[in-house]
Parts: sequence; structure tokens; C-alpha cells
Amino acid sequence: MKRNKNRLDGKSKIEGRNRPEENAGKKINRDRFKRLPLYLRIIIVVLSVIILIGGAAAGVFFYYINSVNRTINSINTAEIKDMLAPIESPEEPVTIMVLGRDTRDAETDSGRADIIMLFHLDPEKEACSLLSIPRDCWVEIPGYGEDKINAAYAYGGEELMIKTINSFLGAEINHYVTLDFDGFVELIDAVGGVDITIERPIVDPKSGANFSAGNHHLTGEQALSYTRSRSTELGDIGRIQRQQQLFKELVRQKLNTKYLSSVPYYFNILVDNTRTDLDILTILKYSKAVLSFNSENFETSIIPSRPDWKGEGTISVQIPDKEEAWDMWDRIIKGEPASRYNAEYIEVDEIGNVMTQNSEYKFKIKVKNTGALEWNRNGDEPVYLGYHWIDFNSRETVVFDGKRSIIPRDGVKVGDEVSFDLTVISPTEAGEYILQVDLVQEGVTWFSFQGVPPLEKFISVDISYGAKYDDGGETPNYLNCSEKFEVEVKVSNNGFLNWESSGKERVALGTHWINRDTGEVLIWDGDRGLLPFDVAHDEEARVNIELKAPDKPGRYTLQYDMVHERVSWFSEKGVIPMEVNIDVGVMVDKRIAEETTVKIFNGNGISGAAGEIEEYLESYGFKIYGLSNAENFNFGKSIIIYNKGCKEKAEEMSLVFENLEIYEYNKSWNFYKTGADLMFITGKDYNDIIK
Repeated sequence: MKRNKNRLDGKSKIEGRNRPEENAGKKINRDRFKRLPLYLRIIIVVLSVIILIGGAAAGVFFYYINSVNRTINSINTAEIKDMLAPIESPEEPVTIMVLGRDTRDAETDSGRADIIMLFHLDPEKEACSLLSIPRDCWVEIPGYGEDKINAAYAYGGEELMIKTINSFLGAEINHYVTLDFDGFVELIDAVGGVDITIERPIVDPKSGANFSAGNHHLTGEQALSYTRSRSTELGDIGRIQRQQQLFKELVRQKLNTKYLSSVPYYFNILVDNTRTDLDILTILKYSKAVLSFNSENFETSIIPSRPDWKGEGTISVQIPDKEEAWDMWDRIIKGEPASRYNAEYIEVDEIGNVMTQNSEYKFKIKVKNTGALEWNRNGDEPVYLGYHWIDFNSRETVVFDGKRSIIPRDGVKVGDEVSFDLTVISPTEAGEYILQVDLVQEGVTWFSFQGVPPLEKFISVDISYGAKYDDGGETPNYLNCSEKFEVEVKVSNNGFLNWESSGKERVALGTHWINRDTGEVLIWDGDRGLLPFDVAHDEEARVNIELKAPDKPGRYTLQYDMVHERVSWFSEKGVIPMEVNIDVGVMVDKRIAEETTVKIFNGNGISGAAGEIEEYLESYGFKIYGLSNAENFNFGKSIIIYNKGCKEKAEEMSLVFENLEIYEYNKSWNFYKTGADLMFITGKDYNDIIK
């Protein structure tokens, strides 16, 4: 096989290895940036934006930039530098090894390399390719023999991982980047989360994932649990597919020039959580190039592999197709589609979430050929569209060779689109299933075996639980704390359980309250609305339900969810609940509240008054500096006193008390002199101002 310039002939020239030592702590963090003089911070912000937009260099901040570089380059060794292939300019094609490092539960400081990717960027062609290597891939680790590829990181850190990938793929690596999972969480939160459509319920106590099918807005922690879950039948391959899905959505939704104003904050996250040989200016230049690309210029692929067992059936591994893996890297370097087998499902008829047993359903599905293989209708190895049925609970395949749908024309070339008329026959047994729509080259391979994500849909077959909800837009989007309200919700029974309106196991409309910022469940077993009569399959009813908002202010999601009392919530059976986002209480700027310290003075002589104000302010995120008595107890109205420079904080806090009067500290308030930003004097009106 002909090798290109990104291949290594023979062994890596570095045979030994030095285990990199980590610094005792992180030298650069947000506090260092904040401690810089204001004028210097402003110039750095402007410089960062200029670099991202135009690739400008900077010399006046030599000390600061170099201190940052010393931090992110802290593990570099002469051996690592000598192993990396040199590159003359950031404008040249570049290959970067990207590792996601988990140190949360690691037994050693090095942690585990749970994410292993090669990122190939060609700035001139405005294209980049992301090749994922399953962490369970069974490879030869130089000096250690055969093992899972992520063991290379445990044995020898970045140095041995570079050497292993060189040996496995023959890929010259120009740079490496290792990102801690804590940084991944911070970055997702910094850009405001990411929207993801999840086609199947995922419940995985090991990763913390707990998602119903449907649209979700993920926080950093939720995104991490989603991408780390291995609970589906595809195991590690399914996890990689979710990682790539999230990466594509981040590029499409967030990683673009709209977010340039937040560069300094992302900059700090990068410094705190990254180990790399790159200097910060080169990182910003590459970032500028990537941010300018269209999301269609990003290609993702996975090293093809098959599951197997080692260690007398005790170790689950993935056996890679070494020849195809080598060819994939060749195609990436040449700017061709990485995978012979690749496809994108771009238009799909709506597939309902309930089917009857052993019944035929027809759908139109448009598919784009994004691989390197031309799809033919005729010949010995034609391409068809087929499907599999997976038992959702046992993960067993109950139907593998689903009915084939013939490609409508011959010779579907790379980049072409084609529409299939897909016929699906539902399983013969009632249950909960995953329908996987999958392309197949007959007699050769299913596309999913080559790392191509199948089109998935969670479906209940002749199952008891099915429901649709419609509140007619009556649910309010803003409420006061503890406010009561009433809503009429139309509920439709599209399952096969007869909803009984009375008795110990009656069916009712229930509710859950979820904290929208943290994803935590505030109230699970919420208020009920009773059915006016029994509701059979394909019937509907209108339910009046009286609800009460949470006691504390915040951003919440109210979920309407049918409940089969003493048996199950419908959402636990895969039925998607109806969600309404509701803001409760006065909404203050959380960032300002968390940076504001308050000392509370009792100015009314009522025992416990200051404590109630303390609890109320803490619910909004304000930091309490302490409690004390005022100079006297004759204050009829509560007031806020602010120290110099803290007027904005006082104005923000006054909002939660319906705009109390605020005063700037002067000598007449000398009794209340304190190191806190604000002083709150509790008057006799304190009960009235707490909402």
C-alpha cells in the first residue's frame, strides 16, 4: 500500500518513554486574570478577539502569555516534542491528537483517557475531520504488548498514546490536546448549554444519564453523563456516536463568531483544564479557522471494529479492522470521505411511538451518501435499506434481518441523495423496542458495523401506556413563589390500557417540577388532576388540575405526566411527558447575586426577622456576611445601604423586595460600617416585603 507524507515508515524514532509529571497545582486561573490591571484585561480581551478574527500576533503581553503557556505546556518532555511531527505554519494541514481525560474517580493522577480522537484540520480547504478511536480498541502498545488502547495513557500518558497511535494508524501527529472532563462541563455551561434530540430513553446510573426520548437542553454535567453512557446495546460505539452528535450540535449552535464576546471566559476554562504542546496564540489561530467553517465542513467517523472478549471471556474489547482503519486515515489526509460506509438520514417521515403487533408500516426516508463507496442497486453486492428490532429492556436483538427496501436507482455517488420507500413490520410480541433503520451492503456488512449511527426510534408495540397532552397554551410561563393556578389539559389515550378514573389503581394526570438550571428534580410526586370518566384506547378527556408553584424562586420545567397509581408513571414506560418552562419569583442576575455579600441588621426587634431575611436572600444566591442588631429597633421600613462601587448590586437586590429604598454609605451610617458589599436593615415591614 502506498503511504503518504503523514505515514511513519517503521518504528517511531523514540523507543523509551518518560512518564510526565503534573504540576502540583494549576498556576493560571480566573483569579489571576481578574487581578491584572483593568486596562491590561481590556487590551487582552480586544487582542483575543483580534486574534480570532484576523490571526494577529501579540508581543506586548509577553509575560502574561508566557505564564499561560508554561501552565498548559507543563507536562511537555523532550521525548514528546521529538515524537511530534514538526509543522511550519498554522495555515498547513495539521493533525491533533485529542484526549478526554477523566480524573474524577481515577486511582492515579494521570486518570483515564475515555475519549481518543484524531482531529485533522485543513485551513486552506476549510475542512476538518474527526476520527474517533474506541477506547476498548485492541491494539499493540509499544513495550507492553496487546491491550486496550486507553491503557497506553495509564502506562505512559500522552507520550505513549502518541507512540501507540503512530504504530496503529501510521499517522504523524503534529500536536496533542488533553482536556479534563471538568473543563468539558465548564465549557458547555459557559456557552449556555446545548440542545439535543434524544431518540430513545437512556437510563444509566453509572454515568448519571437519565433522559426520556425527545428534545433536551443539556447543562455541562448532563452533557457529560449523556456522552459517557454505555447503557445501550452498542456499548462503547454508541457512546462515541453520542459524543460526535454532541460535537456537531456544539459546532452548529455555539462554536461560531456569535460567541467572540465570551473569548476571555473560554480562555480561562482552556487554561485551567488543558494539557498541550501548543502555545495559546496558535490555539487561538486554529480556533479562528474552525469558527469560520460551516458545520457541513466537519466530518466525523469511527474506526470500524467488532466486539469480542479477551482474558477467557472476562474483558470486553473491540477488534479493529486494521486494513480499513489504515485506509480511512489515508482518505482523511487526501481530503476524501473518511469511511467507505457513511450516510446521513436527512428527511424522515414521522414515525409514531406506538405500533400494533405484527403490523406493516410504510415510511419515506431520504438518505445522503457521505462515504467513499458508490451505492449500486444491481450486481453481487447491492446496497439496501433495512432495519433491526432491539428489545429495549434486555438489549437483545429480536429481529436482525428486517425487510429490505430496494434503492430506487443505480449508482448513488458520493454526495448524492436518494429516497427509500421503507416498509417495517413490527415485532410479534408486545413490548418496548428500539427500531434501528440501517443500510446494508448485501453480503459484505451493515453500515452500523462500520461505525455509522443507525436511525433510531423508541417504539411501544401494543403496549399499555401511551398518551398525548395539550394544555392549549394555558400554563403560565411566570409565577410568583407558591402561587396557585388552574389549567385544563386535554389528554389522549393512544395506548392499550383502559384508563380507569377511580379505584386504587386509577389513572390520573400528575406533575413533576424540574430545576431547569441543574436538571435536579424538585418535586416528583406532584399535584394530581382526576379524569372525569374512564378513557379507552383512542379516546380523550379534559382534565382540570390545580397546581402550586415552588416555594423558592428559580427557573423550572413543569412536566405533565400520566400516572397509573401504585403501578408506574407513564414517562417510566417511555411516554414523553409534556414540558412547560416556568420562571418562578423575581428573576435576578444570578452572576451579580453570587458575587454580592450582605450583612443583615435587625432594625425592628422582632426575634427571627433577620434570619428569615437571610434565608430569603440565600434562595436568590446572595452571600450572607453575618447577622447583627441595628443601632435601634425603630425602623418602620427596611432599607439597603451600599458601599462605594456597589450600587448595581444594591439595585439588583432591591428587586427581590419590590424596589426598596437604597442609600450610599456615608458617615451618618457609621454604625453599620462593614466589609460586606451591602447592609440590609430589617424594618417592621419585613413580612410584607418577602413575597
